[in-house]
Amino acid sequence: MAEGRIGYEKRDHVGLITISKPETLNSVTVAMLGLLGEAVAEVRRDDDVRCVVLTGEGRGFCSGTDLSGGRAQTGGQERALKQAALDASLSRRRTSWSFTDLPKPTIAAVNGPAVGMGAEFALMCDIRLASEKARLGWVFIDRNLVPDTSAGTFLLPRVVGLARAAELLFTGRIVDAQEAERLGLVNRVVPHDQLMEETWALARSLAAKPPLAARWIKELLYRGLERDIESHGIASGQLLNLLLQSEDHRESVAAFLEKRAPVWKGQ
Repeated sequence: MAEGRIGYEKRDHVGLITISKPETLNSVTVAMLGLLGEAVAEVRRDDDVRCVVLTGEGRGFCSGTDLSGGRAQTGGQERALKQAALDASLSRRRTSWSFTDLPKPTIAAVNGPAVGMGAEFALMCDIRLASEKARLGWVFIDRNLVPDTSAGTFLLPRVVGLARAAELLFTGRIVDAQEAERLGLVNRVVPHDQLMEETWALARSLAAKPPLAARWIKELLYRGLERDIESHGIASGQLLNLLLQSEDHRESVAAFLEKRAPVWKGQ
């Protein structure tokens, strides 16, 4: 069986990360998690990338953790498998919340099943576009597990509400694209053959925005989930003052007055 890989390409200030193990609907191995972490680190370093898209190759987005080597035996083999599971958990933590933590807008193009860790990855992205063939499910309970990156128990209730999140997590039910849209889990559903075209159009439009403002808007969005309103207001005011003094803010005013498109420098 192929080991799987993480594809990466860049164009028009957009970085595209592709989970690639199509014969298993892009289940993720420990090695692939490391490669995913490297791709995210490259995107983070590259100031020319102003928006990031995550998708899967072929018919699936990501079917979760690869369990092909997970049949426990006895004695030393069982201990080795337990150690491998621990190593996998630590590897997941190294890449956990990578997309939420990126200081750039992220889009999940959910082209098929996004289950288990795949659902977690989609949830970590700021915006989710779904093909009509998409399916999403937090199936951890059926493996006697909790959501492995913790996104399901932290972000999911904030996206769909506590009661709906509880139902999804306690039942492990997989929902189709239309129900995911009704729940607010995805921003919109598009025809399968138009998914990447729609995603690229959105990504280019986000990449055309001033990167410094986008960075701090994202920072405020996610830190606001953890802070009280007073602390959040103070942080927001501090960042607003910084942006008012930025070169890109001055450029935005000049471009408006001169009736031309602004040229952003991220400064």
